[in-house]
Amino acid sequence: MMGLGCGLAFTVGAQLTYGGVVVDAAVIEATAVNCLMYGLVFALAGGLVLGLVAALETPIDLGSAATPTDLLAVNRSIVVRQALFLAPMLALVIAFGGRLMTELLQGVVGPLTWPMADGLALGAVGGVAGALSYALAFTAWGQWVLLTRIWLPLTGRLPWATVAFLEDAYRRGVLRQVGAVYQFRHARLQRHLRGGPTGRGVTRPVLSTSSRGDGPGR
Repeated sequence: MMGLGCGLAFTVGAQLTYGGVVVDAAVIEATAVNCLMYGLVFALAGGLVLGLVAALETPIDLGSAATPTDLLAVNRSIVVRQALFLAPMLALVIAFGGRLMTELLQGVVGPLTWPMADGLALGAVGGVAGALSYALAFTAWGQWVLLTRIWLPLTGRLPWATVAFLEDAYRRGVLRQVGAVYQFRHARLQRHLRGGPTGRGVTRPVLSTSSRGDGPGR
C-alpha cells in the first residue's frame, strides 16, 4: 500500500510540477513502475528492520515493577528506545535499499534512477513515519496512548486523568492490585460495565501488559 501511494503521489506531483496532469500509456507505465519500485523498497526496509527488532526483543520481568505505574514507565522507555532505533535504521535501509533495487532491476522494468539525496530524504520521512506507526499501532504502549489516553477520554468513556482515576478506584476498593496490574474486585461490576453477558466469576485485568518489551506506558 505504501508503494502504491508513493508511486501515485510521485507521478501526480511530477506532472503538476511540470505543467498539469496527463493520463496516457506512458504515464500509466511510469506510475506502475514507481509503485513496484517503492513497494519493493518499503517491503525490504520493513521486513529487515522490523524482523531485527522482533529478534532482539526480550520479555519484561513483571516482577521488577512494583506497581502498574512503574510497569507503564518501564514499557514506555522500552518503546521509546525501539523507536529511536527504528527511525535511523529504516531511513538507511530505504535510501540504500532503493539504490540496490535500482541497480538490480535496471533495464528489466525500464530505465531507473535513484538519486541518493532524494533517497535519503525519502528515507528520513519513511523512518520517522515507520517508527511512529510501529510505536503507536503495534505496541501495547501505543495502543494504551491512542485508546486509553486519547480515544476513550474524547468519547467520554474515561476521564482524561486515567492513571489517577485507576489509582482512586484502587484506593476505594473497586479495583485490586495483582502484581503490576489492576483487576476488577467484583465480577458483577465488570459484567455491568462491559454491557454484555460474560462468564460467571470471570475477572480480567483492567490495566495489564504482555510479557514482551512493547507494553503500555504512562
